[in-house]
Amino acid sequence: MVATKYYNLQTVFEADGGPGILGKHATQLMKLHQRVCQVEAPVVLECGVDVGWSTGVLAHAVERQGGRLISLDIRDCSDAIESDCWTFLQIDDIDQGRILQEAPILQQGIDLLFIDSLHAARHVTRQLELWYPLVRQGGWIAFHDVDPAPYMRGQRKDNIESEIVWRAVGQVVFDFFYANEDDLLLEFHYGDMGMAIMQKLAPVSQAPQPLRRLPRRRVSLRSLARYLAGRG
Repeated sequence: MVATKYYNLQTVFEADGGPGILGKHATQLMKLHQRVCQVEAPVVLECGVDVGWSTGVLAHAVERQGGRLISLDIRDCSDAIESDCWTFLQIDDIDQGRILQEAPILQQGIDLLFIDSLHAARHVTRQLELWYPLVRQGGWIAFHDVDPAPYMRGQRKDNIESEIVWRAVGQVVFDFFYANEDDLLLEFHYGDMGMAIMQKLAPVSQAPQPLRRLPRRRVSLRSLARYLAGRG
């Protein structure tokens, strides 16, 4: 039975599909819950714990399915939840060698990888390079905080630095998908701070292709005039 310290887990279940920021947040977390509940004895790797919102939801699903949740954070978040299915490691989530020593079950394959730790494009890219090969075929990779809209000018969290960072993380997801398009499905969920969910179609152990930025068209005065003429 999962016990949470900093919030009431039941509020997430009750807010699922509801209005407001809490409703969006709960709905996105419950999409992870639903996927974990599709797997027998799932192995879930969570990068980033904080107060345990996602941790509690994931642990609930993992307990129900008889699996294991491994959560990583550089801070001591060991009191965020209580669950017999949960292992917390206070560690940098790109220290893969040590993590696999502490949690060898991950080497058997990961059913869901949830990335929600350091919000920096380079760090998220490195996480994908390291952990993608261990995600099982049919498994999922989810990213929290991919929607820059709440941080844009005049919005509820108006902050230019965070807008830039969130936009960059969303771009990593976009670029990674198109570099590996044949092996992935991708969906975005906007609102709150946003979530992206990929499903891996490639076999476990297959390494990903490096990020590929799609070339953008350069808009000239001639092409702009042609576009405007076409609208007339």
